[in-house]
Amino acid sequence: MKFVQLTDEEYKNFIENDGRESAFFQMIENKANRLVDGRWEVELLGLKDKEDKVIAAGLFTKEPSVLGKYFYYSNRGPVLDYDNLNIVRAYFAGLTEYLKQNDASLVKVDPNWIYKKYDKDVKPYDDYENRDEVIQLLESMGYVHQGFTRGYSNTSQARWMSVLDVSQFKNEDELVKSFDNLRRRNMRKAKRYGVKVRFLEVDEMDIFVDMYLDTAERQDFFVNEDPRTYFKQFKETYKDKVLVPLAYIELDPFIEQTEKEVNKLQKQKEKQEKKENQNQKTLNRINELERNIEGHLNDLEKAKEFREKYGNVLNLGSGVYFVTPYELVYNAGASSDEFNMFVGPYMMHLEMMKYAMDHGIARYNFYGVSGDFSEDGEDYGVYRFKRGFNAQIEELVGDFVKVIHPLANNVNKVKAKLKQKLGKR
Repeated sequence: MKFVQLTDEEYKNFIENDGRESAFFQMIENKANRLVDGRWEVELLGLKDKEDKVIAAGLFTKEPSVLGKYFYYSNRGPVLDYDNLNIVRAYFAGLTEYLKQNDASLVKVDPNWIYKKYDKDVKPYDDYENRDEVIQLLESMGYVHQGFTRGYSNTSQARWMSVLDVSQFKNEDELVKSFDNLRRRNMRKAKRYGVKVRFLEVDEMDIFVDMYLDTAERQDFFVNEDPRTYFKQFKETYKDKVLVPLAYIELDPFIEQTEKEVNKLQKQKEKQEKKENQNQKTLNRINELERNIEGHLNDLEKAKEFREKYGNVLNLGSGVYFVTPYELVYNAGASSDEFNMFVGPYMMHLEMMKYAMDHGIARYNFYGVSGDFSEDGEDYGVYRFKRGFNAQIEELVGDFVKVIHPLANNVNKVKAKLKQKLGKR
């Protein structure tokens, strides 16, 4: 086995055809994404067998550090068969030698390797082994595991994922039946309202970002320094491998249909009221019709207010999805709080799950949860939302760090601490 730099084509072929559990940050498109603003260099580092076939690969960003050295990082990589300890040993041994020869001060990797699996209620599956021997092997080679962390961090990727296997369903009906009552009810409601979904193009990305910033302020979550550039750049560089669905509603047909429904219900109520012998069953039916009429009239009143204020079309929810051969990843989401009566995001999720099923993508990845599943957890509501879709929990192995050049690494630590102190003054 030999450790080498790969061409773009060699790397792409491996990731798209042979890469096990390959994440979207390891796709070849991320090379162009990382090179856009000139802050990073990108290197494609692989392992080949004696037949010159690529058997492991990683996309590494290379960022200037101090003393002429560099910080190397493989985001959700490298990609290889972590069950094969010979390949793991050969790849990381080759990586270490390569980094020593190419002015590295420090390297960090966080493989997209599932350490443990749980059901939707966070009960571990008995038939999935932890495989601690991989961690032990990497640590013996100087790649220090940073621990089984919980919570979110601005310096590390989410370690806990919420994933639904959509390959188990034959059709939409089977899929929807697997959800809890609230999810099913809201999807029926969104369909009844006439919520539609379309994909945004690059020049429409502000529609998503505006909604995303409103959601971030409302829910108080971390936002990238320049989200408009950040998300638009993803769409430009990943092209059709980034999908941005928008759930929306047209109010004119909704209002027209609702008015027809009100008239229909009122006629049914009048018919029940005209019955000479009104037994309890009839009275119950009248009360039910009155509640339905009242609900529809409330919807009608709000819809007319929205139309007068915003026009015919309301944007309800949107998301940024990455398409890989391995999974469809819901990386970022946004929704309108003002228009939440139309439950638009539910229709978006349903349509994107159907997209995965139609394109032979087995995994619908809702992406990160904090790992704190208690009712006091910072994102307990997010976990409950995803749990309602019957999504299982996957715990990734986390970060590994290896110091390549101790002096440069220590100088960089001192520099970072000084910068932090000055920032607090």
